[in-house]
Amino acid sequence: MRIKKILANSYPEALTRVKEELGEDALVLKTRSIKFGQEGGGQGASMVEITAAMEDASHSANVLTVAEEPEANAPASLGGGQTFLSSETGDRELRSLIYTLLSQTDRAKSMGLHSEQLHTYQHLVERGIEERLAAGVFEMLNRQSPETAVDMNRVAKHVGDAFRFAGPIQLDTIGPKIVALLGPTGSGKTTTTAKLAARFALLERKKVVLVSLDTFRLGALEQLQIYGDLMRVPVEMATDRNEFLQILNRHQDADLILIDTMGRNPRDEQYVSELKQIFSAAPNLETHLVQSATAQESVFEHSLKQFQPVGVDRIVLTKIDEGMQFGHVYNIAARHSVPFSYFTNGQRVPEDIEVAARDGVIRLIFG
Repeated sequence: MRIKKILANSYPEALTRVKEELGEDALVLKTRSIKFGQEGGGQGASMVEITAAMEDASHSANVLTVAEEPEANAPASLGGGQTFLSSETGDRELRSLIYTLLSQTDRAKSMGLHSEQLHTYQHLVERGIEERLAAGVFEMLNRQSPETAVDMNRVAKHVGDAFRFAGPIQLDTIGPKIVALLGPTGSGKTTTTAKLAARFALLERKKVVLVSLDTFRLGALEQLQIYGDLMRVPVEMATDRNEFLQILNRHQDADLILIDTMGRNPRDEQYVSELKQIFSAAPNLETHLVQSATAQESVFEHSLKQFQPVGVDRIVLTKIDEGMQFGHVYNIAARHSVPFSYFTNGQRVPEDIEVAARDGVIRLIFG
């Protein structure tokens, strides 16, 4: 393979030279913007660099790298001291420009796709799946079955298979099952707690206890108490580890103890430390991270990181009825091995909750 770096004054000029010098089948491997700055200040000048590759049987060496110098008409203000700065904004702009200027076949090749797969790839990206992960889906399918066409059904199955599912909460044979719901403010923890309580107390006739650790949000205990009164299940509150331990000891005959935690600023490290201390009273406690489907992917990632010291055993995806696209959920599943337990899609208790499963994920992402 022959690899060549092209320096030029603009993106279109660089792409034109790539095609002229390496041919129409050249693949763009890397792009970056370069800032030539003068010592002592000054704005300097900007150029772009494209690294491209071309299969070339005439070269015996595996890789040949050629770095081109700036052209003679490059700005004269380059100066003696040069600082190279990689620009992420420039890279994004260049990717967009390449996507526009190259032919459909070239675009597909640059991502390792067959040209007929580009439309399906675009569909995944439009659904919110990260470009790199979307390309990885096709790379895997092409490698697994190179002779088989990659249609939307195969893509959907592969995306669904990337998820892990924990199934519903499984009660313990001896002693109560203890489950805590974690998550940021507004994710739907209290409503989800009520839905789970109703399922086990009303539908399965199990003995359920509700515990609130939310001393921060005004009216949090009252909201949980209303649900408890309707379902005729006890509601307790704990402010520290000792109170929590006393509650557990009082309800050793329960089948399920559901814990509704408080929502705090996601940067509040002390909050997670307090939770960890309280939860130390229940070593077999199971945690479910409650995350809204409408939240940005970065919020989802931050929540997983925030509660890492406590441990996240499951994920509950809430407010599906309010979401528009769900590809970011695949991005989370592809990066993390935490299984999903439940999906919720409304405010009704206990109707609007279902056990998470592959078919449900596929419906969410592909419609």
